Formats: sequence, structure tokens, C-alpha cells
Amino acid sequence: MAVRTPLERRLRWAVVGLAMLCAALVLVVVAVLVYWKLYLLSPGSDPFSRGPFVIRLGQTSAQLAWTLPGGRKVELVATAPDGTTATARDGRFTGLEPGVRYLWTASVGGVGRAAGSFHTAPASPDAPVTFAAIGDYGSGTDHEWAVGRTLASEQPDFVVTAGDNSYLVGASVLLDRNIFRPLHDVMLEAPLYATMGEHDLFYSNGAAVADALHLPNHAGRYAVDYGPVQVVLLGLDDGPAEVAFARRALARPGPRVRFVVLHRPVQPGDDILPLLRRAHVAAVIAGHLHRYERRLVGGIPEFVVGTSGEGPGAAAFTKRSSDAIVSLLNFGSLRVTVTAAGVNYQFVDERGRVLDQYTKG
Repeated sequence: MAVRTPLERRLRWAVVGLAMLCAALVLVVVAVLVYWKLYLLSPGSDPFSRGPFVIRLGQTSAQLAWTLPGGRKVELVATAPDGTTATARDGRFTGLEPGVRYLWTASVGGVGRAAGSFHTAPASPDAPVTFAAIGDYGSGTDHEWAVGRTLASEQPDFVVTAGDNSYLVGASVLLDRNIFRPLHDVMLEAPLYATMGEHDLFYSNGAAVADALHLPNHAGRYAVDYGPVQVVLLGLDDGPAEVAFARRALARPGPRVRFVVLHRPVQPGDDILPLLRRAHVAAVIAGHLHRYERRLVGGIPEFVVGTSGEGPGAAAFTKRSSDAIVSLLNFGSLRVTVTAAGVNYQFVDERGRVLDQYTKG
């Protein structure tokens, strides 16, 4: 056996030591990478560029919509309080139970990426219903975000808007900033039934806003039934075409409590007032004026709620109405609760305070 010189022995141990050091460094690197992946990496980002959001509800059905780049498949599952589940097809759930709050989850690639809930319309004509109303909101301001958070905390069955959903115009490129991001949380829970104001109609005659929100038509003129409640949305104002539509919609049998929503407030002497009285409409909800106002117009309560984000603006759009019972400049929304005993209206400001309240049996 050859005898190694001291220099050869030192070199051999140096090579062995270097190999052991390299092995140890490799183990350290692997351990760091594993720890990084398991504990330090943030969860994957939201793959949805818009939504998912609830767009309509019935007694036994619900519909959600979303925008997901790449055409990836979305699995939607809704779970009832008793644990039974339903799977949506093309975003639509069927075979649901009336008057039940379902929890839903949207999964992409086997991972739950979004979740929310919805409350199917009740079958009983005496079941309570709570909805919210906003107007002149679509500005992307801190105030709109605050109103959106308050709305989400209330978990309304649905939300109606009195127009001007996007400032300065209802262009597609502005809608995420002006609608879908500030109202993201409430739209996870409740459909947004919008009508149109001047700013929505100025660009594409309302098509961009209506298509994004999956509304029945670009004018924002349609009717929604939810349990004992009917909401007739008229669009910009109460002209002849709108009155004719309201006459047909309000003649439909079924709903126990009816509301009319439009952008420009109804004024004393307007042609629509006799129709509203004959149909026993509970209230008119409007916007346009950047105030909250409670009025009585032709014997019909009217709530102006142009206070949900844009702000006072020009004096012409903030002047107090001469017949206003209550008139406020605070940012906020209207909460409407319908029960067998009557209807309660609360104006809730962006800080969650009830600044006005009215009940009619």
C-alpha cells in the first residue's frame, strides 16, 4: 500500500471537507426552499379580474357572473344550512329552497378562490325582506368605498341603484374603479339592480353599464320581484314611455309591497302620481340630487339618495328641495325593511349611523 505524504493527506482531507461543506450547503438551500414554499410564500393572487358577483335571485334559483382570463373552468358550489349542496351550471343554481341563505364557493383548478352567500327569495307573502338603495355613487372615492363596506355589513337581500353608476361617464374602462371594486364585498352577497342616470347614458347610451351588470336592457327599465316585494326601475325619469312601462309592471298580480326607482325625483303634478296612488306604491326612490331627502310628493313618500359616493358637486345638484321633510348632505345609503307590519326606512351614513328613520304601516 502506497504511503501518502503529509501534503497528500492534507489535500485528501481538504477535498473530503469541501465535499461535506457542499453537501451541507445543498441541504441548507433545500431546507430554505422548502420552508419558503410551505410557510413564507403568499397565497396565489385572485385569478378573477371581475367578480364573481350575484346578478339575480329567485325562490329556487340564483345566478352569478364573473370575468376570468384564460377561459379557465370555475366550479360553483352552494351549501344550505342543513349541509345539502348544489352545483351551478354556467353560473346558475337551480333547485334551491326558498327563503334560505346559501354559502357559495368558486373554485379554480381545485382551489377555492372566492366565496360569499345569497338569500333566495322567500315564498311566504309575510316574510321579511331587507334591501338597500344607493344613488350617484360611482366615483371610486373613499366615501363610496365606505358606503360599500357598510352595505356589505348589513347583508341586504338585494341592492337597487338610482342611477349615475359611473362618473364621469359609464365607459367600460372605468367600471372596475367605479363599481366593481368599491362594491365588491356587497356584490358577493346580493344582486345590484341598477337603473340609469345621465352619466351612464352619456356614453354608449347605457350599454356599457347594463352589459357589465347583466341588466335586462340598456335603459335600466325593468321590474324585479323578490318574495312579497316588487321594484319597478324606470331609468332616467318619469316620461310617457316610463309611465306606460310602470303601468304594465304595476298591474302584475302577486307582490304585496311595491316600490318605484328612477334617477330624477318625481315632482308634484307629474303624470305618474295618479298611477302610483292607484297601485298603492309604498315609496319612490330617486337620485340626481346629491343629498339625502325625505319628501311626500302627491301623497307618496319619496326618498332621494344621491349621497353614495360622488359628493355635493355643483350647487345646482345640491340645493335643498323646498318641500323636503328631511334634507342631509351626509354620504350614505337607504336601508328598507319590509315586514308584515309595514315598511321601515333608515338612512345610514358612511360611518354606520342612522340619521333618519321613517316607518309606515
